[in-house]
Amino acid sequence: MILNNLTFKFMKYSFVGIVCTLIYFLSMFIFVETLDKDPVLGATISFTIMTFFSFLLNKKYTFGVVYSHQKLIRFSIVSIIGFTLNFIIMYIIVHMLSLHYFLGELTTLLIIPVVNFTLNNIWTFK
Repeated sequence: MILNNLTFKFMKYSFVGIVCTLIYFLSMFIFVETLDKDPVLGATISFTIMTFFSFLLNKKYTFGVVYSHQKLIRFSIVSIIGFTLNFIIMYIIVHMLSLHYFLGELTTLLIIPVVNFTLNNIWTFK
């Protein structure tokens, strides 16, 4: 039963993640391709926009909890960890390895959601 509940929660978290990822990539496209901003700056702003939507959707839909300052603070801490990982990965791939920013986006897409779900599930929304 616990594994089924965790699996279902992860599926809901993944759905929210897909929605937020679409918001993120749309923001990235606008900042980098339309506004000609640096990809690392675009990733920073896009991550912030995505995080706002992620908190609202995960609080209500994934974890089904009511708002509290403690949850917001914990979510913010987890988001800062994710943001830091995002920045480091993007910086390394774009500026140190001189690869296209899309490869950095794919890399962050594989790492950050797992880290964030784990921390949010065992700490933020517990």
